[in-house]
Amino acid sequence: MNSCLYLWLFSATITLFAQNSLDRTASAFKIFDERDGLEVGDIHSLAYDQEGWLWLSGLESELGVSLFMNNVPKLQWFDGLNFHTVNIPTIPTDFSPINVSLHKRSDGQFYFIMSSLESQRLYLFNPNTFQFREFFLGQHSDQNKITGFFVQGEKAFVANNRGGVTYLVRLEDDLSYSDLFELQSETESYFRQVIFFDDHFLTSEARAGVIAYSLKGDVLKKFNYEDFGLRSIKNQEVPTLYTPLFFEGYYHFVLNNETSMYKYNSKTMSWARSSFESSDRVNSLNASLPLRKGTLNDDFGNAARFESRDGVLTIKRFFFNSTFEGESAHFAVDDAQIMVSKNLRKELFFSGSGKLYYVMFNNNNVETFLGDHSIRSIVNLKKNNYLVTTENSGFFLIDIDKKTEEPFPLYLNNKPFPISEIRGVFIDKHGIWTNYNEGILFIDPETHKVERFRHFPIRAMVNDGDRLVYGSVKYPLIEFDKVSKRNQPLSKNDSLTMVDLIRFGETFFATTESGLFTFKQGKEGFVDIQVESNKLMMLDVLEDYGLMVTTTDGRVFRLRHENSKPELIFTDPLKSPIVSVFQDAQSNLWFATFSGLIKYNPQTKSLIRYMEDDGFSNNEFNRFSTYQVNEGGVLLGSVRGLNYFETDKLRKLERGGKVVLTGLTYFSTKESTNISVVSFNDLAQVNEVYLPAENKYLKIQVAPKNLLHQPTLDMEYSLNNGEWLGIKESGEIQFNNLAAGKYHLKVRMVDSEGAPFGEAFEMNIYAKEFFYRTIWFALICVLFVIAVSYYFIRQANKEKALEQHYSRSLLKVQEEERIRISRDLHDSVGQQLILLKNQANATQNQALVKNVSDTLEEVRSITRNLHPVVLSRLGLTAALEEMIRQLDENSDIFFSTDLENIDDIFADDEELNLYRIIQEALNNIVKHANAASAKLTIERLKHKVLINIQDNGRGFIVEQEQQSGTSLGLKTLNERIAMLNGKLSIVSKGTGTIISLVIPK
Repeated sequence: MNSCLYLWLFSATITLFAQNSLDRTASAFKIFDERDGLEVGDIHSLAYDQEGWLWLSGLESELGVSLFMNNVPKLQWFDGLNFHTVNIPTIPTDFSPINVSLHKRSDGQFYFIMSSLESQRLYLFNPNTFQFREFFLGQHSDQNKITGFFVQGEKAFVANNRGGVTYLVRLEDDLSYSDLFELQSETESYFRQVIFFDDHFLTSEARAGVIAYSLKGDVLKKFNYEDFGLRSIKNQEVPTLYTPLFFEGYYHFVLNNETSMYKYNSKTMSWARSSFESSDRVNSLNASLPLRKGTLNDDFGNAARFESRDGVLTIKRFFFNSTFEGESAHFAVDDAQIMVSKNLRKELFFSGSGKLYYVMFNNNNVETFLGDHSIRSIVNLKKNNYLVTTENSGFFLIDIDKKTEEPFPLYLNNKPFPISEIRGVFIDKHGIWTNYNEGILFIDPETHKVERFRHFPIRAMVNDGDRLVYGSVKYPLIEFDKVSKRNQPLSKNDSLTMVDLIRFGETFFATTESGLFTFKQGKEGFVDIQVESNKLMMLDVLEDYGLMVTTTDGRVFRLRHENSKPELIFTDPLKSPIVSVFQDAQSNLWFATFSGLIKYNPQTKSLIRYMEDDGFSNNEFNRFSTYQVNEGGVLLGSVRGLNYFETDKLRKLERGGKVVLTGLTYFSTKESTNISVVSFNDLAQVNEVYLPAENKYLKIQVAPKNLLHQPTLDMEYSLNNGEWLGIKESGEIQFNNLAAGKYHLKVRMVDSEGAPFGEAFEMNIYAKEFFYRTIWFALICVLFVIAVSYYFIRQANKEKALEQHYSRSLLKVQEEERIRISRDLHDSVGQQLILLKNQANATQNQALVKNVSDTLEEVRSITRNLHPVVLSRLGLTAALEEMIRQLDENSDIFFSTDLENIDDIFADDEELNLYRIIQEALNNIVKHANAASAKLTIERLKHKVLINIQDNGRGFIVEQEQQSGTSLGLKTLNERIAMLNGKLSIVSKGTGTIISLVIPK
């Protein structure tokens, strides 16, 4: 059985462990739907391919066939983790299929058939290559219809209706065909069965009934109801065969709506009642309720029959060459339709409305009872009947031979009596003794009536003849006299918090939070044991070993006699708490822990750990819940379920299996997009993948395959033998941008203990580097630089010198011209405006006065910008502060400063250059930044001056502006900063711009 189909044990699908959904013959019951990737809403076929993958075909809508809208056909395969959709051939828009079916050939290929009300489309589909090959039977027309398609071993037969006449056609592997003979049918025929035998065919058609034909087409026999042993009823419908099942050499069928099945003897062409009977549960239902029936065979000759009615699905399995018929499994499912199984001893898939169901059957020699209950204590009531107590659900009675379980209700004053916190149950000649959360109980085994004796909650209890000895929390050791029904303290120590209590010889031993306590005939004390007192746990007495003391960190100590010193005999490698110890007939020691059941050989020091994977209901076993029955049988309780097994028959199940690649997606340079490898043939060839430098995206999907047993497992991967990393439940590994290099990927399976098993998947990944980052490119660049560097350095130096001379000369002339224009404006235009203002004042024309004043102020502002007089009069620092003040007053931007005095550091022409640089930067903020605020910061250091100009505007693309031929401002800034031998840095984002200047002193 393919391992991938066992992985729902850890996938994020829905697991139903409720008692009404999970039959005790099953260890898992899963439901998959569209949330898990299931796109086939109405499943028409389920089939396994040769590799063991599950295939599904049908329609997209879970509502089924629509006669008013186009139905969308779907084909998917399932790897146990993911549903993969396969692109089917394009069909005409007026072709609306009502059935989409798969029929597996002996060579592993599928006949893929889409049928509409008027016609069919037939394909041969290769599941390894995902290729479809369309074929036809005769002339392609509406008069040529397929009314039945049957694959039997290496043979394929088709009921082909042509113009109202139906022929039986044999379809060959090369898709050629030949008409065998004409079948009896009406114009509109529908064949349910065509079965080939060595000397005849058996057919079943909805109107013609059940007919046996010779190989040449002669009618050998037409069967009626009397042939089936039934009375013929007038005007009754003709016999029709449903749900064929082949088992141990015979075909079995359901006849019309009969609940029984009938076996066909091909040698005598006769019928007899089949042994495949309906389950009692289904037969007991109201006969008027709708009944859905079906059968299936697996690859090992096993068979199963299922029936669904009134929300109950019943599955009965029959095993090939086995005297054991198999048990009926019952599930709370009311829409089961199609089933498939590779091995009915292990698993089963079936479809429902928009869902795919999975059942995993128990396979080991472990029987599970009370699967939804936490088990507390066990006692033999009579023969093979055992009374089992649970943590919160009371008592149950189980029969290990009949494999039954039933409640054992208790009554107090003729009313149901709930019970919890049971720590022991004992049977004597009077009846049943146990405890509950308030004290001691006596139970009449016949009437189930309870007599209670309230005293104190009990943590541990021992049956000691006519008395019960028990312990509690912060309390002395107590005895309860069964005759007088009285409690009295035994120990003087009244602060014992009990964990477990047992009698060994004449001494009572108790594990307490204070240590290993002993009490014997009024003498009490503590045993010196090399364990922290709060780690002491459980006590057991073994005939060959003496007293066994366990701890919460997985150690086991032994006391040979009452007065012996404890000796350490075992330590659990997982350091899991040990809840009980017992011995088998071969002198092996068994340790029930919170992490499985350990079988330990004291002579060889070897151990085997049994887990859920090996058939147990849970890995965590409970205290007080181990009971050895006769002939090596053991009842072992866990936090979920009671397990029954025989020590000599328990086996560690082999897992086997390997991890395989089920999907691969990476970027293709040729296609300039991500491509996916999906077909099995292509995936099988992948052992390495190359990722181009421009896009190193990689997605890998893996799944287990060929597992011998369905364990609870995880998968993990490593690169270059590094750390193992867990893989998410979908089995997907994704690298969005893998760093350049060579990688060796390894994917392995690990069990619930974290131990690896099976065959790992390995592949190499080559993530390419850009050529300009390779060593070859570097060598070429070095050679090129060596060849041309001398020439370009000289040319660059010359050009740089010329450019600097030209730029500095140009800026010098520019400043001289600004000074001249500024002086002319001040001496001529400025004076004329002052005279005009005086004249306007004389005329008392306020409007004219204001206009002249504004014009005069504008001229002064232009004059100051052309040549800042304050720079030569008051210094650079004051000039900058004045510039900021004016910008703050004349713009909507809030300007702030943090200036240190930098006067007398630079020469006059350097101060002017620095002033112009800052002025240009601030003007750009006002004109282009769309900022709300800006700040100028100047810091004076020992050997340099740091200047920072920052705004919160919209920013700009620095590289684009620098490369633009229209950006004279940035070019001027660079020229001026070069004249100061300084450094300029501009960082601009959508949230603002920062200009940083570093000027050496």
